[in-house]
Amino acid sequence: MGIRSTVVASVLALASSMGWAARSFTPQAGTWAITEELDGKPGRGLAIDVQGNTFFMQVFGYETNGDATFYTATGQMDGDTVTAPLMQYQGGRSFGSDARDAQELGSSGNVTVSFSNGLQGTVQFPGEPARAIQRFEMRSEDYLSRYWEKGKTRYFQSTMLDASQNPQWFAGISVGKLTQDKQWKVWVSELRDYPGQTLDCTQVTGKDEYLCTSTETQAPYDPHPFVQSMRLRIANVDLVGVAEVISQGVKQTYSLNGAAVGGDDRGGIAACPGWQDIYVGDISGCSAKQTPSSGTWLVRDEVTFKPGRGIAIDVQNGMALAQVFNYLPNGDATFHMGSGEFQGRETSFGLNRYRGGRPLGGPSASAELAQAVGDLTLDFVVLEPTAQSSSRIEGGIAFPDEVRKPMLRMAMEPGVLDARSLLGQWWLRFDAESGKQRVNEAITLSRVEGKYTLSADGAVRCWRSNPQFLPQGVCVWNRDGKVYRASLFQQAGNRGSYALQVRDRHGNLMGLGDVPLE
Repeated sequence: MGIRSTVVASVLALASSMGWAARSFTPQAGTWAITEELDGKPGRGLAIDVQGNTFFMQVFGYETNGDATFYTATGQMDGDTVTAPLMQYQGGRSFGSDARDAQELGSSGNVTVSFSNGLQGTVQFPGEPARAIQRFEMRSEDYLSRYWEKGKTRYFQSTMLDASQNPQWFAGISVGKLTQDKQWKVWVSELRDYPGQTLDCTQVTGKDEYLCTSTETQAPYDPHPFVQSMRLRIANVDLVGVAEVISQGVKQTYSLNGAAVGGDDRGGIAACPGWQDIYVGDISGCSAKQTPSSGTWLVRDEVTFKPGRGIAIDVQNGMALAQVFNYLPNGDATFHMGSGEFQGRETSFGLNRYRGGRPLGGPSASAELAQAVGDLTLDFVVLEPTAQSSSRIEGGIAFPDEVRKPMLRMAMEPGVLDARSLLGQWWLRFDAESGKQRVNEAITLSRVEGKYTLSADGAVRCWRSNPQFLPQGVCVWNRDGKVYRASLFQQAGNRGSYALQVRDRHGNLMGLGDVPLE
């Protein structure tokens, strides 16, 4: 797979490019399917990863003789669209072989991918018309039991955006059922004073979507925003929707984007909130399943900046799916794929190779099993000399006929742990250094001075404050003669629980955008 060399070239182009149109969403990383080819049988598909404006895609498909193969494409997005060469390779590492780099075979032509939101788009392969694509969805039986049937709580940080896509409100949103009446509820916190606001909801049949209305009426002279209704859709670790809010007597409709923090609250407090499922990287020390970051992963000691093999991992809603892009002993490019229930720190499932699916420009065809090659074992643990810890972006992988090797989530933009990576727009929770005042504020960090990332007027200054834990940052805000401090967590492919990033360094919105709702 040409991950390393092609992405490096793309990032070098990024460093010298200007003038992209900002997107109103970010495509969700993971497995995407060609809509018309979703028939419940093996076939071809896409592993898509967009970080900032850098696009990387691995395509699992077939040759005209039926053999499984793969292609890669990488480039810089221009608004919602990217066009890039579709590359092939040969001669790389097979399961159990010694180390070897692959060689480029050349391009089969250009591929164009356009997105309409974070879950839908189109792809046009060489020799084919544009075809609709969509994010592939999966849910385990355990997940359906806990979150659909029992209605266990899921908690999201969210931002409400006005018609100009400016952030107006920050809200904590919890979706679940009350044990005593089994009525779906949404609890909205931080938009109003404690205890917030509760809405009654109905679930759209067969979907993770909810129609919610308030059973309360706003009190006269209430100074706080009052949510009248919400339409919400949960898509893996993202929340998207629409909210009608009354503020100062005026009702307005806001689009809503959110990021999951945790699910299935077991009543804990303090450093370990008791979530059974955790979707952020800054909560640790919990006996919970920390869901890893979906997208492109690499074997750490195979990062040579030459073509090689790689992995696309997709963990969502209690399931794990992986595609391994590698080579046969004769040097031919191929792919292996498997899936199973996500078990937490360590998950194993069988890997299969297929044949007979649709080639580029060829007629519709479903694939069939060619070979079961053994188990793939994934763990999301960082092994240290005296301990081990869970991680969303690091872990280990054991391919069939190979020992465990460290792996890591691929970061595709420059400056992943310096001041540049903090650029963008954030909802931050500021606490006054004197007194007990808390302020939620949307702050745009637009310039860098040394180790500091600053707002345009210099009133807010952020930096990575802990050399032993670089993802952790702190922000100081001088406001009205007072000093306020806020914490944030930023790491490529990861999220935090104390701050919500609204836009990336290029001005792209981080959520799913205009996704269809019931």
